[in-house]
Amino acid sequence: MVLTETEMPSSSREMSVADRISDLPDEMLLQVMFYLTLQEAVRTCLLSRRWKNVWASLMWLNFDTAKFSSMKAFKKFVDNLLQYRNTLPAPVPLDAFWISAVCDNADDSLDYSDIHPWIRHALDSNAWALGILKHSGPRPLSIEGYPFPFTSVHLKILALCHFSVDDCFVKNLSSCCPVLDDLELTSCAINITMFASTSLKSLAMTSTYTARDLPKEFRHLVIYMPNLVSLRLEEIPRRNIYL
Repeated sequence: MVLTETEMPSSSREMSVADRISDLPDEMLLQVMFYLTLQEAVRTCLLSRRWKNVWASLMWLNFDTAKFSSMKAFKKFVDNLLQYRNTLPAPVPLDAFWISAVCDNADDSLDYSDIHPWIRHALDSNAWALGILKHSGPRPLSIEGYPFPFTSVHLKILALCHFSVDDCFVKNLSSCCPVLDDLELTSCAINITMFASTSLKSLAMTSTYTARDLPKEFRHLVIYMPNLVSLRLEEIPRRNIYL
């Protein structure tokens, strides 16, 4: 038996006629999506064309490998989402872009070749906060062989985990990110002797090196940051640090 619309209960008829949630303003729908994972936010496009346009306007993108069955699925999801954003008729700016990845074995590798286009998409979208956190892996991520990726007049907050950082890296960072005021380098291979910045107000660094394997040429570190308010150095082995 199939009920006609006139035979349906009044509440059912109302649900079939009006989608009240989709009638909410974009700003309110974006507030709802703020509490969803990115996968859940993307799935809202199945509700209506309106939702498809709304989720694509999210200005905070937070990707976490823990939400995926494999690294391959994670990378495919990120690539597809950013590719879709690139096809939008008008650019959608970003506030923040965050990657959190745990690599348990070689089959779950996340290389810098995967990450470079993601960083550029975020900074080309004017993100002011960027985090690339690779929490494990056989070797630190290295930008060697690539154009320096962290170039932005909008970037204020940068968090990197398990990266290789040398003098050239921090020199470029200081010159290419003129408003950067908060930098966190966690579990990084820190091969620097001089770090100067006139914009940084907060700096936190932890190193992957032990005292035994730290190269002799990196036993001295000069930090020149006249506007620095907060400094946290942890697990920096046997360094003569000059402020």
